Amino acid sequence: MKAAVIHGYGEAFDTIVHEDVQTPAAGPGELLIEVHACGVNHCDTDLRKGLFGVDSPMPHVMGVDAAGTVADAGAGVTAFAEGDRVAPHFMLSCGACAHCRDGAENLCEAAGVLGVTQWGGYAEYVRVRHDHVVRLPDALSFEDAVAGQIPFATAWEALIEEIGLRAGETVLITAAGGGVGSAAVQIATLAGARVIAAAGSEEKLEKARALGADAGIDYTKRDIGAEARRLTDGRGVDAALEMTGGAILVGAIDALAAGGRLATIGAHGGERVEIDFIELFRKHVSVHGCGRSTKAHVERVLGLMAEGHLTPVIHRTFPLREAPAAHALMESRNFFGRMIMRP
Repeated sequence: MKAAVIHGYGEAFDTIVHEDVQTPAAGPGELLIEVHACGVNHCDTDLRKGLFGVDSPMPHVMGVDAAGTVADAGAGVTAFAEGDRVAPHFMLSCGACAHCRDGAENLCEAAGVLGVTQWGGYAEYVRVRHDHVVRLPDALSFEDAVAGQIPFATAWEALIEEIGLRAGETVLITAAGGGVGSAAVQIATLAGARVIAAAGSEEKLEKARALGADAGIDYTKRDIGAEARRLTDGRGVDAALEMTGGAILVGAIDALAAGGRLATIGAHGGERVEIDFIELFRKHVSVHGCGRSTKAHVERVLGLMAEGHLTPVIHRTFPLREAPAAHALMESRNFFGRMIMRP
């Protein structure tokens, strides 16, 4: 099969090589999935450069998400058959620990990660355990399924499950031009919240408004906290979803009203920040770390997508052989929504 392979970590985009590799075979309890679409994520660019924090066996095939059809089912698999439309879940949980038994496989301490600890979706085929997949609704294309499953499930977990966003509340969403950010704008709007989007350009903010955002903050020109208070008559926001880290995280905390809740899911803009903890306890602010959805979250958002309540945003689709160009675009941040690749 053809795959986009790295043979070692490297800053250069041509570290990724499109080449022939051995097609995996489905073992007992496993599925071999023919990949029809796969996604490009920030974690992929981190992994390529050796910054993910987990060593991957080399040579390695990246890709934490994919969608396709079952090409073969291994011995003992009865729940899936050849031709079924499926998507692997990126959390490769053990299925036996207390967290997994409680349906919180995103907290599994023995979990692997698709495209990190084992070969992922940057290939014509991917092999996964049968209980690490979800079925795709017939109404969804493979491209839309990939574009939406991780962003919408991540945003759902953060906004609905973790901080309990409610109708009538005002929520700040940073990095609103990214895959999770554009998904979060839609989920918050669906929940009945007033959305203030924050992004690095007016062009991205206009696109966020088209998805349902009520107001926008260009954080290259405005102070996030001060502008959020101006837009809420001095009160601040009830909730925030922050996925950049660094100064943007500090600004999002500053934007919170008394009793505000913040979910943080990323730190590409700075992993270490100085926070005024007096501000946290004076305002009774709560901060929630999250970012790993469960299969139940994925199934919920795929259903909402199939029903037309949520619409994935695809910035551009590349052929798999152009994975280096897709990584270059991801690192440029000059995009809105998601990048998809087709093998």
